[in-house]
Amino acid sequence: MWSRWIVILLSVLYGTLPAALKAAKCKAAPKSVQNVQICCPAPMANWAVYHSECRDSGQQPSCRLDCIFNASSVLQGSRLRLDRVRPMLQRAFNQQPIVDAYRTNFGNCSTLVYNKYQELTGVSRQSDACDRHALFYSLCAYFRLMRDCPAAHWQRNNKMCQEARTYTRSCFWPAFKSFMNNT
Repeated sequence: MWSRWIVILLSVLYGTLPAALKAAKCKAAPKSVQNVQICCPAPMANWAVYHSECRDSGQQPSCRLDCIFNASSVLQGSRLRLDRVRPMLQRAFNQQPIVDAYRTNFGNCSTLVYNKYQELTGVSRQSDACDRHALFYSLCAYFRLMRDCPAAHWQRNNKMCQEARTYTRSCFWPAFKSFMNNT
């Protein structure tokens, strides 16, 4: 009888306890969370392949990416159309493992960026010359490489990278906000 009550009590507490514990262990992000390109030196996207469609979009990253995402039909308003992400990535990258990693990362970032867009606009130092949804989806997918870098690219012997990965895996949102604040 008591064991049943203990299970019920623990299940009620379990709903709130993990969030409190997680918040307590997410102290300030280590500076190494900024080192995505050092820790995961995967090839960068060749967005120049969209030059014909986006040559008049200007040099601002928010405008350029907004144009590319719209030219690829990846955005439907401010929502990410995941079924259109892979074709866009295949055009911009020439390595399938990188396409796969970014596609997964965009999927993991879809809801986060959509739900936290207003908060991200206050954190980001990027220009708001154009709609920034595409920029934020892209930065989130790029930053997730710190967590989910293809094994062939991950710098497993770099202690700072290991520290950043550990922190990012347990405290993604604070790590991402720190990254955005410095990007």
